[in-house]
Amino acid sequence: MMHTTKLNRTTSFEVYEGYKVTTAQMARTNMIARFFAVFTLSMILLFGCGPRQEKALPPPALKVGAVAVENRDLTQTLDVTGNLHFIANTTVSSEVSAQVNSLDVRDGQPVKQGQTLLTFDDATIRATADQARGNLQKDEATLAFNKTDWEKNAPLLKSGSISQSTYDQKLSAYQNAVGQVEADKAALAKAQEDLKHTVVTAPITGVLSNRFVEKGDWVSTAGKLFQISDYTTVYLQVFLSDRDVNKLNIDKVIQEGQGVEAEIAVDPLPGKTLTGKVGYIQAAANQNRLFEVRIYIDNRDMQLLEGMYARAKIVVKRIPDVVGIPIDALLEQVRSNEANAVVRVDPQDRAEIVRVKIGELDKTCAQVLDGVKPGDRVVVDGKEILSTGQPLEVTMMPAPQTMNTLAESGKTRNSSGVY
Repeated sequence: MMHTTKLNRTTSFEVYEGYKVTTAQMARTNMIARFFAVFTLSMILLFGCGPRQEKALPPPALKVGAVAVENRDLTQTLDVTGNLHFIANTTVSSEVSAQVNSLDVRDGQPVKQGQTLLTFDDATIRATADQARGNLQKDEATLAFNKTDWEKNAPLLKSGSISQSTYDQKLSAYQNAVGQVEADKAALAKAQEDLKHTVVTAPITGVLSNRFVEKGDWVSTAGKLFQISDYTTVYLQVFLSDRDVNKLNIDKVIQEGQGVEAEIAVDPLPGKTLTGKVGYIQAAANQNRLFEVRIYIDNRDMQLLEGMYARAKIVVKRIPDVVGIPIDALLEQVRSNEANAVVRVDPQDRAEIVRVKIGELDKTCAQVLDGVKPGDRVVVDGKEILSTGQPLEVTMMPAPQTMNTLAESGKTRNSSGVY
């Protein structure tokens, strides 16, 4: 409620809802209110009734990496690890009891079959041979005498000139002489054979991997002398469960004697690729229910040594000429023989999420049964943030190669001639 009261000639005020306000203040307040009303109406007319804004600009193109869908071979592999072994470790033992006279090879030396390794002192063995020869000559003379004496007394027995007892003595002396001569011949033959064994030669070609004697040692018969290893071929020894060993072509290895291909990596030889073949599968499991498997590798350059640690990929299955895409292109969890999704690049370089049906898998690629075709482009790098219709700046990338994991890691080596 408002009313006006005059105080004097120059001043008057109004009372507005309990507050005193001068007439000049009320005038200024009304003028400001009218200004804001006009301004608000102008803005409404300007923006509410004016022309519409232009459409929003399209989103910028995103940089992605893509590969072309193509026909390829899938190679399924089994990853294994183990230690390398020489194909043969032959222990050379002494065939005589004698003293070492000379060592004719050094430790670690390559040797050829028939090469002299060691020479024994043959003096004692030669003396034994000479004695056996002398005993034989003496006993052969005794045999000749006893034979003549026995033959001479045979007619006398028939005529009754000598007794049976005397005749039996003559016969026994002859038979003993025969036995002694045979024993002398055996002793001489052994001594002569021992003389041959005083020079020890290499039974195989290989490398002298161990030596058990020194010059001057007295060695008994069957005493260890050397170990010679055939280094031309090594094998990677691994142990597999029944489930994994069943993935191998057992009949091909055991029955036909044909190897299953493998690719091997050895840490001391980075950046190189080694190839080999599975040539042995143990027919019976060990006490841990594991089967020994051997992968044979050519080693004529002798770069691989026994005991080295190695990793391998054994080829268990090859699937030729399938429509394949990299596993990295799949948007969902990767499972064989199930549906999945990929981002396909359309002809206008825009993203298009499509469903695909997956068949077989290997380490890097998946077989596509339906959804994309050879020549299509699928995104492998940057696919996680894409939606259908998104403009793309596409960089084409090379498709992954079959069984390239070991080679790309720099842990394998090239080698010719597979066992």
